[in-house]
Order: sequence, then structure tokens, then C-alpha cells
Amino acid sequence: MAKVTINGEVFGFDTSRRPMSEALAIENGLHCTYAKWETDMQEGSARALCGFIWLVWRRDGRDVKLADILSGDIDIDLTALEVEPDDGEADPTSLPPEPSDTTVTAT
Repeated sequence: MAKVTINGEVFGFDTSRRPMSEALAIENGLHCTYAKWETDMQEGSARALCGFIWLVWRRDGRDVKLADILSGDIDIDLTALEVEPDDGEADPTSLPPEPSDTTVTAT
């Protein structure tokens, strides 16, 4: 489980969980495909990051509207935002590792 710090508050976030309800909510809220959102996250998009923060808060049970984050009604301090993956877990904001030569030929 990754440790995500937003505005000084720490949350646990299971990056291996990807419920369809969240994918659809991201698509509806950001008006893009879920795959585009993932790509935008890897490329450092602030808009995509808003979606990630919203997911973290949503899983924590907070009733925060994505539109309020996007509009700036809810302020996010980027200097106080950190994502620390657990050992063996990919950082949700970085690309997965390239497959090895043996993986490519074996699959």
C-alpha cells in the first residue's frame, strides 16, 4: 500500500486496486478515457493529479467533488504532496518497468 500525503495529511492507497466504478468516475469527471488519465498521470498532468487526489480522498470516505478540486475551490498544496510506494509496488505516477527480453519471448 502506497503512502500518499495531501496537504500534510497521510493516507494509505492500494495502487493494485482498480475498481470499474472509479474508472468510470474518472472518465466522467475528467472527460477522458481511463487509459488517457493513466498516461496523463505518468506525464505529470496537474488535471490528472487532481483525479488521483480525488480517488485517494474518495477511498478514505470523504465526500469531495472532483469539480471542486479542479476549480480550485479545494486548495491542494503541491509542495506538500508526496506519494511513497511500498516495497515492490510501482509509484502510481511513474511508468511501469519495461519487459525484459525473457518476458517478451516467453509471453
